[in-house]
Amino acid sequence: MNNWGEKLNKIANALLFDYENVYYINAVTNEYEWFSIQKDTGTLKHERDGKDFFEDVIRDADKVIHEDDKHIFFNDIQKKNLLENLQKGEMKSIVYRHVKDGKNVWHSLRLIRGLEENDDYFIIGVLNIDEEVRKQREQDKLRKEAMTYNDIATQLAERYDTIYYVDLETDYYVEISSTDMYRAMNVPVEGKDFFEESVANARRIIHKEDQENFIEHCIKEKILKKLEAEPTVQFDYQIIYEGSVIYARLSIMMTKDKKHLLYCVENRQAEHEAEAALRREKERSIIYGQIAESLASYYATIYYVNTENDSYIEFESSDIYKNLQVPDKGDDFFEESRKNIMRVVYPDDRDKVVSIMSKEVVLEKLRDKRLFTERYRLIIDDKIKYTRLSIMWAQDKKHLIVGIENIDDQVRALKTAKEKAIRDELTGVRNKNAFQDYESDLQKRVNAEEIDEFAIVMCDLNDLKKINDTRGHKAGDKYIKDSCKMICRVFTHSPVFRIGGDEFVAVLVGEDYENREELLEGLRKQVLENIKNDDIIVVATGMADYDSETDPRVTDVFERADKLMYENKRSLKNKKKGN
Repeated sequence: MNNWGEKLNKIANALLFDYENVYYINAVTNEYEWFSIQKDTGTLKHERDGKDFFEDVIRDADKVIHEDDKHIFFNDIQKKNLLENLQKGEMKSIVYRHVKDGKNVWHSLRLIRGLEENDDYFIIGVLNIDEEVRKQREQDKLRKEAMTYNDIATQLAERYDTIYYVDLETDYYVEISSTDMYRAMNVPVEGKDFFEESVANARRIIHKEDQENFIEHCIKEKILKKLEAEPTVQFDYQIIYEGSVIYARLSIMMTKDKKHLLYCVENRQAEHEAEAALRREKERSIIYGQIAESLASYYATIYYVNTENDSYIEFESSDIYKNLQVPDKGDDFFEESRKNIMRVVYPDDRDKVVSIMSKEVVLEKLRDKRLFTERYRLIIDDKIKYTRLSIMWAQDKKHLIVGIENIDDQVRALKTAKEKAIRDELTGVRNKNAFQDYESDLQKRVNAEEIDEFAIVMCDLNDLKKINDTRGHKAGDKYIKDSCKMICRVFTHSPVFRIGGDEFVAVLVGEDYENREELLEGLRKQVLENIKNDDIIVVATGMADYDSETDPRVTDVFERADKLMYENKRSLKNKKKGN
């Protein structure tokens, strides 16, 4: 691995915390470099290089990691599992115990920089969190500050058409609220056996396509098992009402006392117009307190704002948002919000969020609406987190309820799907879809005369079919991966794509373009050496430079490189026969 200055720069720019060690890892070749942090100077010290990060991790972990935590290094952060988690956006801090002088020292393994679209490396840091963990264990968990449960419960519950409060010990249930539509369908407002009666009602009012799925969610044992794995179970279905289809969503959650279930039905067809009518029951204060806590979990943070004097208090905040150090109460919500926006909101989104975060704008937006929402990005722990803001009136029309929802997983799930669509599963480099997108962008730059030099290198693996037929596809896959590693090692600073079973293409710009002849010559010498040594890795290559005078299309360069590659392929086969 070379070009230390560039790598050290990337690592230094990515650091936020005082890491003890940093590892720079090539996701294709497994090669890595280990840096330590010099506490006295705050600089990076290069400790050593390694050929295979994942093998070395297993070796070192067996010596110094607590027995109960070794599985993390033997399994969780091995290449296949680690890269899958990186692509899914699920790589989080991994906490483990390092055994030093017979004592356990808590550390955290954190992803500092993930796989980006145009790079094939990632950076992992090691942080000593021993003092932090031990303090946390010594402290008692602080009880959440009491809030105006009834008011918040009422407003959060308004998003639902009806809510059933089910006693898990007796199966007795009571309807907390209901719209005219549900009353017209003659659904009981209370009963002795919620699960049995729900199945009967499903046969009567649920669309046939959704009946079985709905009934599955009304079987007590099954829904309790699902709620062990996730705090809220949701699904969409259709209701038959007066001969028409109404689309609805059912949300099921456990109350804090673990003795009741909430079955919440939301009319999805007219969500923006729904005006649920909530009725207070005799035990309203107790029941609504539990409803507030259950429904509030839908948001990461909730603020309760007095519109008469702009004072506010925070109702709830998840750990990730606590790290932003936003005050949990204050005298001027809108002024404090504008200050915090400049500190914690992603720069490109600041103007948009600032423009709506004034009392006048909020009140105007709520003049004809029950609530309004806005999506934006936060910077948390030096990472971008996607967030949605929801603002609604409280029941007294004197307070606002401001909910901040963490939608990062939803947004990144879409990005992960896109990433999987452009990554070759076998080699880890980008695939044909990614090359088509890259070629399209490159063509736009050519058309706009924004680029005047690049080269395309076509690579083809000789005798892949023969290896598959004679040695099996497992050997063929290894041949493909080893060949890919060789190509990536040569064109370190260029994107490499697998565009076919045995075809790769590299687009050379910058440093690789300047050294293209030397790099190609080095690759071809390695191939000739492989032929001489009877090594199976034989890669035919062809390179063509872009000429702005004769190449109106990127495909013109591609086709010339392809033609030259086939000439080299024939030459290599003749050399192999002569050998």
